[in-house]
Amino acid sequence: MKREGRGGVARRKMAARIVLCIIIALTLTAGRVLQWVMSQVSLDLDEIIFTLSHPVEGTDPGFYLSVIKYSLIPAAAVLVVVITVQHVLDKLQERGPAAEDGRAWSGKAGTWFLPVCAIICSVFCAVSFVQIWTRLDVSGYLKNSGQKSTWIEDNYVDPSKVDITFPEKKRNLIYLYLESMEVAYSDTSSGGIFDVNYIPNLTELSSDIQDFSGPDASRLNGASSWKYTTWTMGGMFAATSGLPLKIPIESEGVDTNYMSTQDAFFPNITTLGDILKGQGYENDLLIGSDATFGGRRLYFSTHGDYEFYDYNHYSEDGELPNGYKVFWGYEDEKLFDFAKQRLEELSSEDGPFNLTMLTVDTHYPDGYKCRLCEDTYDSQYANSIACSDAQVSAFLEWCKDQDWYDDTAIIVSGDHPTMATFCDQADENYVRKVYTAYLNPAKEPERDEWREYSTVDNFPTTLSAMGAVIPGGRLGLGTDLFSGEDTLTETFGRDEIDRELSKGSAWMDSQSRIEPLTADITYDPYDEANHRLSFTIRNVSSDKVDGFRCCMKMYGYKNASGSDYIEWISAVEIEKGVWRAEWSVPVDKAYTGIVKLQPTCMVDGARSNVLDLHYYHLKYGRGGVNCEWYECDTNGRPLED
Repeated sequence: MKREGRGGVARRKMAARIVLCIIIALTLTAGRVLQWVMSQVSLDLDEIIFTLSHPVEGTDPGFYLSVIKYSLIPAAAVLVVVITVQHVLDKLQERGPAAEDGRAWSGKAGTWFLPVCAIICSVFCAVSFVQIWTRLDVSGYLKNSGQKSTWIEDNYVDPSKVDITFPEKKRNLIYLYLESMEVAYSDTSSGGIFDVNYIPNLTELSSDIQDFSGPDASRLNGASSWKYTTWTMGGMFAATSGLPLKIPIESEGVDTNYMSTQDAFFPNITTLGDILKGQGYENDLLIGSDATFGGRRLYFSTHGDYEFYDYNHYSEDGELPNGYKVFWGYEDEKLFDFAKQRLEELSSEDGPFNLTMLTVDTHYPDGYKCRLCEDTYDSQYANSIACSDAQVSAFLEWCKDQDWYDDTAIIVSGDHPTMATFCDQADENYVRKVYTAYLNPAKEPERDEWREYSTVDNFPTTLSAMGAVIPGGRLGLGTDLFSGEDTLTETFGRDEIDRELSKGSAWMDSQSRIEPLTADITYDPYDEANHRLSFTIRNVSSDKVDGFRCCMKMYGYKNASGSDYIEWISAVEIEKGVWRAEWSVPVDKAYTGIVKLQPTCMVDGARSNVLDLHYYHLKYGRGGVNCEWYECDTNGRPLED
């Protein structure tokens, strides 16, 4: 038998070390990403899936920087340390054993150091995966998603079939959504979880407003958030429609969250905006970010024909300096200034108005530190909360001094509980609720007692606060808290409601009226001579699609950083309505593996849903010679003709 030379042994040793370093880097990065999710977010699997399947346009870049700082940078630092230690051990080994000076162990340590590190990192990744699987209750999610429930339609009261009557003199509405604002931010004596009260102004305000806490005004009450209402669009949808935002978002492994290509958002339901528009109200939405993000523009334009005063509006009309952008767009200090300007305009016009606002400075993970923020607390998030508390209070005091205040109902409500870890110290039995306050309502509640309610109840309660009469006291899944009717939370309890919402709902699927985005895609044979992969897209079903970003990923073909080769390109419109994408496959080294092609729609300049996934199996030598290929499924099995 021919004995392997020193060069062959060295090459195998180097190859093994490279593989071990890749394993260390990948498992450590993956584990840190999973730990980041657990450390930064109050987890809800539906919320995560919904958010990840939406366009990224309008998001705060700090979100992505946070992931990079938490996962990639520490993983890279550890890898550098590991490689450095391995190098030191190799040098010690080269010097030879010397038991008398304590270096006899170095040879064995140098051999096993990298494998042990790889095992430790792999165990870390596996433990992180198990933790997040358990915390997200993925098993329960998969189990419930396969079951069907009629609970929503069984309890839904169609607002279009309720004879809602308004007073002859209609009251204006200001609906102020406070990003991630919770009752928990107050001190324990006020119903919160902290020794210090981070929202003293809003707490003091509660003695002059209605939060349905009954005769004990010393403790804040608020609305709980059901499943599918725990992110901004979900919370706003619940408060204006009385429904959770439960929509189909995936089918057969391909994204089907087609909200960005729809002409309407739940077109057959009747919402707060629809009702107010029908009563002659001017509906405005004022927010410090891009209204497109999360489907807000589509929803509020579909229901109530809102005018949008968002980051784009003020950037285009010159109110913001050229190129100005902080956090998600512009900060709350500017939001309240713009609100005052808009309210002066609205109050000078004939007819009632509805100004809906959304703050942003208290968005997770750390909030935004504006020039008004003080460094009172060690936590930036706590300082952002306290600053928001002061700004909101000042704005409400300004409203009270205006001539139109007596004819205006003001609702102040958190959009959802915070996704940051700020409230993780809460006892497991503590019910986290969003801050809720009804200022200047047109009536007093029939039941002067502590009420258990959720954000869906804000829908009919808002109309009631404006003086509207709602026969039966129910709209959507919500209950008018000024009436004597029980809420569904009081009837069923939060746990049972969340269990039912976790199950599939054919009624909600039908109400969403989501039209699938379709297209004819022709995938070409692999061009062996020119080493090319390509496809052509025709007959796109939505005119909202303005292009395609397309991805080619070669599994196992490693780039310089050790990651799988990925190349994104923009498809070229070769004729009206016909798009073509074409890649040159790298052949600088031999390859055997699966290649994925992924056409992704562009809507308003942002990546939207994935249209399709297609796979090839490729095998070739260096330079692309001796090529073998076939189209296959995700597991590499040839597709049937």
